[in-house]
Amino acid sequence: MQLRRLAAALPLEALVLETDAPDIPPHWLYRTAGQRSAGERQGRNEPGELPRIAAVLAQLRGISLDELAQATTRNALAALPRLAGLMGAG
Repeated sequence: MQLRRLAAALPLEALVLETDAPDIPPHWLYRTAGQRSAGERQGRNEPGELPRIAAVLAQLRGISLDELAQATTRNALAALPRLAGLMGAG
């Protein structure tokens, strides 16, 4: 629950969303040691989980998903200036 407290309390300008933590699954994918020993596979945090993570974060902060998306995009661009050039690529 400490992570949720931090997510709600940190300044919005301090938050970015990223997808590079496959070994740290969100709670809806987490399996306890007992579940894993019983054969249940541990869920992986993958890019496809980002929309749900963002929705949870927006709810924790009491802001709209659009407001969160704009702020975290702005923060990521400030932290990684070259990212702007990649956003139009694809």
